[in-house]
Amino acid sequence: MKVMVVEDDPFVREMAVAGLEDTGFEVVEAASGREALNLLQAGIAVDALLTDIRLPGADGWAVAKAYRERFPDLPVVYVTGYAEQMQPMPGGIIISKPYRMAQVIRVLEAWAA
Repeated sequence: MKVMVVEDDPFVREMAVAGLEDTGFEVVEAASGREALNLLQAGIAVDALLTDIRLPGADGWAVAKAYRERFPDLPVVYVTGYAEQMQPMPGGIIISKPYRMAQVIRVLEAWAA
């Protein structure tokens, strides 16, 4: 399963990428919403999206919407420090920061099954 990780905090992004790769996921990473949208325009296909909601360039909602236009059933994990104020879109789940990679991995593995 190929997962796009969109996170502007380099430390959080590196931890997510390492955790997913250690579990056997293939990972594509983007440091901003704009970079994620550029990768989509370049034809990068993914099986799931792990995105922060508050991002420079384009927020996580915009990134997920753009990816879902091309891949309508794409599962999306939104991560945010403001989870209690958010409602996930259908086919998505919101996980509050700080989060444990095991929690994200469980969700992705369930979707992959």
